[in-house]
Amino acid sequence: MKKLFKKIVLFVTVFAMCIGIGASLSACNSSDKTLIGIGLYQDSGPAVTATKAYLDGLKEELNCDFKYVTLSQTDEATNKTRVQELISAGCKGIILTMDLGMSAIIAECEKADVYLAGYLSDYETTLDSIKDNDHFVGTVVDGAYNGTAWGEHIAERVINEGYKNIGMIKFPAFAFPHQIEMDTAFRAKIEEYNATATEKITVQATTTELNFSPLDAAYFSENPNLDAIFAMCAGVDFVYPTMVAQEKTNIKLYTAGFTTSESTLSDFGEGKCIQELVFSNVEAVTYPVVMLLNKINGTEFSDNPAQAERVDSSQIIIENTADLQLVQTKSIYCTGKAEDAFLTASQVKALLAENGGTYAKLVEAVQSMTIEDLEAL
Repeated sequence: MKKLFKKIVLFVTVFAMCIGIGASLSACNSSDKTLIGIGLYQDSGPAVTATKAYLDGLKEELNCDFKYVTLSQTDEATNKTRVQELISAGCKGIILTMDLGMSAIIAECEKADVYLAGYLSDYETTLDSIKDNDHFVGTVVDGAYNGTAWGEHIAERVINEGYKNIGMIKFPAFAFPHQIEMDTAFRAKIEEYNATATEKITVQATTTELNFSPLDAAYFSENPNLDAIFAMCAGVDFVYPTMVAQEKTNIKLYTAGFTTSESTLSDFGEGKCIQELVFSNVEAVTYPVVMLLNKINGTEFSDNPAQAERVDSSQIIIENTADLQLVQTKSIYCTGKAEDAFLTASQVKALLAENGGTYAKLVEAVQSMTIEDLEAL
């Protein structure tokens, strides 16, 4: 990815020299940094550490600063208050990881002439009502908006690896509607296999929903003889601990989510319990940062979309111990070091409209951060 941007950075440098670099240097040297508020859905953990490290690495090059608040996953009034705090602190742009309370929040942003963007959230409940609002610049999704591809991928792994009795677990549809697509796609692929298979695969008839609480111990008595579980939810946090407590780690777990816990990761890989882990790159925050700075600076891409968009981000899918070792040593998610990010500050700066960046290049950047891209760094 860093190689991809070398020509872009060279072009931007020549372009700046041609038009006269004096005014640009004046702006960059200004002590008045643009303040952007970041509302995260948690206040600690490796994802928070990595997000802050990445953004800290951008501050000098982009002449901006960041202020953080923690949002509520259930209370709209709290989220409105957090946004008001960011506005009062002087934030010109705000990035939120959820859309709870959005009608009140967007009204506050309009009143204060502050711009809003999303990060690792698909804005499922409110996008249609705000995508034409001049104060909303779009959102980058937690992976792919549609969950079909990953559901099919896990089904293919289960088939190829020979498991025959599969448990199904997900979060509630109101919060994660696209896990329904994962569920449906998985089941369809298994049915296709069963149509010609001598030894058929049995899938749990009704998928168990976890309301953001640990899997109940009774799950295993209610679903006996399982040899694998497809946990579309964050299984390392909500499913695996129960498996350990119930001594069911002989069952293979394919799940979304990630952890830096050494004790949990020691049970990952061939012959172990956990067979797959998935996380979204914190560098996807590049999308809302660039879109906000364009708006705040009064610039626009030549190919800017007519209305705010919902853009997929790429994910790191860890299928084996080699993948895990790569992530542990090279990914900012694990190291917490800005120098391990997919993008450098100068590469992000080159994506700004004022520097000749385009919307197509910005989208390409946040969709080019896979395990293969990490290996190539």
